[in-house]
Amino acid sequence: METIHSKKFSLKQIFKDHWSSFVKTHTALVTWYIAYNVWKVLSSREPDDLGYMSFACPAHPERIGRDPKSCKSRFCSVCA
Repeated sequence: METIHSKKFSLKQIFKDHWSSFVKTHTALVTWYIAYNVWKVLSSREPDDLGYMSFACPAHPERIGRDPKSCKSRFCSVCA
């Protein structure tokens, strides 16, 4: 019996790999709301896209923590 080892995948990775080809072949099905939610999922937890929150301790102002913003979409498997 053969054991199949697969790497972990996420909804975000599936969209990264296949969203552009899906849009090309199914343009009529993609509404602005769907496109907006997919963009939010792809931008989730990416500091360059949605930004981040900065935190600093009053006792140690030189230590600045950065927490990337989430998309807060019900569609996202991580943020929902």
